[in-house]
Amino acid sequence: MSKIIVDAFSRWDLVSHGIVLCGATFLSLMTLGVLYGIYNAFIHPLRRYPGPLLWTSFRFPYVVAIHSGNIHRRLRVFHDKYGPIVRIAPNELSYADATAWKDIYGNRPGHQPFERNRTWFKKMSPDEPHSMMGYSEEAHARQKRAFANSFSEKSLRDQSPVIESYIDSFMSQLRARSSGRQWTEKTVDLSDWFVFLMFDISGDLSFGESFGCLSTGKAHPWVEIAQDFGKGLSLIASVNLYRPVDKILRYIIPNHIRQRQVAHREMSAAMAKKRLSSKVDRPDWVTPAKNYADSKNALSEGEWAINMTIIIFAGAETTSSALCAIARHLLQHRGALHRVTEEIRSAFATEGDIKIASTGNLPYLNAVISESLRIAPPAAIGVPRVVPKGGDTICGQWVPEGTYVSYNQYSANRQQHNFHHPNSFLPERFLDPNPGSDNFSSLQPFLMGRHVCIGMKLAYAELRVILARLLFAFDMRLADEKDRWDWGEQDTYILWDKRPLNVALRRRSLH
Repeated sequence: MSKIIVDAFSRWDLVSHGIVLCGATFLSLMTLGVLYGIYNAFIHPLRRYPGPLLWTSFRFPYVVAIHSGNIHRRLRVFHDKYGPIVRIAPNELSYADATAWKDIYGNRPGHQPFERNRTWFKKMSPDEPHSMMGYSEEAHARQKRAFANSFSEKSLRDQSPVIESYIDSFMSQLRARSSGRQWTEKTVDLSDWFVFLMFDISGDLSFGESFGCLSTGKAHPWVEIAQDFGKGLSLIASVNLYRPVDKILRYIIPNHIRQRQVAHREMSAAMAKKRLSSKVDRPDWVTPAKNYADSKNALSEGEWAINMTIIIFAGAETTSSALCAIARHLLQHRGALHRVTEEIRSAFATEGDIKIASTGNLPYLNAVISESLRIAPPAAIGVPRVVPKGGDTICGQWVPEGTYVSYNQYSANRQQHNFHHPNSFLPERFLDPNPGSDNFSSLQPFLMGRHVCIGMKLAYAELRVILARLLFAFDMRLADEKDRWDWGEQDTYILWDKRPLNVALRRRSLH
């Protein structure tokens, strides 16, 4: 009996010691966490920058906002409260001061470049090549030179008939789904159809064939996966923020997301290989790059595949978002819709006259596009850059090396110090610019410096001709007139998680 009692007390002693050890470990971790937060808030080199206390102390509020899709709304509130420079994490600053554009993204003699944040652009595997969107400045510069001729003025002229043929198909599909010359209950989700159009164009110019979205009226599997790119990137990046345990945390990423990414890469590689093996010269993005690339700029098969994927996505998703934002703002502002429609219909006698070459000089249409890009930039948040070794000056203030910095366009363009009536849709501000009330240097929807979007001219050309064709041929109105909300109410995962845009289309009466 005494032995049993002794054994029982021994087991209890072990259990109690375990409980005490666990409790001590928990308290130690809690203490370390509190000390970590105190250090970040009151001792860290960035302590003088204003920001919400919990965000400046710990990284997790930022990660939660990224996962929730409301990071852009939180940043807007923070800039409203704290000013043009806000500390949004222990080692990260958000800027809404236009001077930061040149300081962070520009080419400044005597200053090292601010590298793209490797946390966001980490390669999926060691053997994956760098891309134009990667953190390697050398690879970015070399690959951008390889594609320079693909996006030249000459190439755009050559590609115009291809682009316009897909717009013809787009218009035919809308006519088939419109209500004729009378308003009826028939509606069209323009958000979907803009996506179908832009991915078909980009697929043809990259892989030599469209994805067939316009003909089938639904997204190709490649397109479906591509539209989740922003969510996947932000989820992976948030895991990468927690080094050195990021390799373990990767296992919390849902398996279907990893599988879809792998499938997407495999599809892209197969389509790129098929296009590259073709000896056909055609007006697209591949032929000029193949014909003009010298030995210094030549791309490997892997670089072709990954860059084609990026170019398609960047060209299609951002432009379709811009089209959707422009259409929604016009439908919610009938005066602007009437004015731009009248400008287009007065400029052209027939729809067939509306070409990429003929739509450049429409002042109010250009103003509408610029204002939509201001109030609803396709890339709502800026992927952070990293302050180089030795630190540097941004907006006249010294920032230590290793700090993450970014210019967040959605929140910046909604600030009173940058634009008067910043939350209002006012295309007129671009017709008679007033530097005293609007700081147009804040507006850089395609970035600037060495990382300026290579397809900027193409994007503007596509926006003008698509909108001109649409507004020339149709009268439009919201399917539900109560469907009115601010564009920023949508969630964003770097790119917008777009809601449907259901509209009624009535064919224009010519009499």
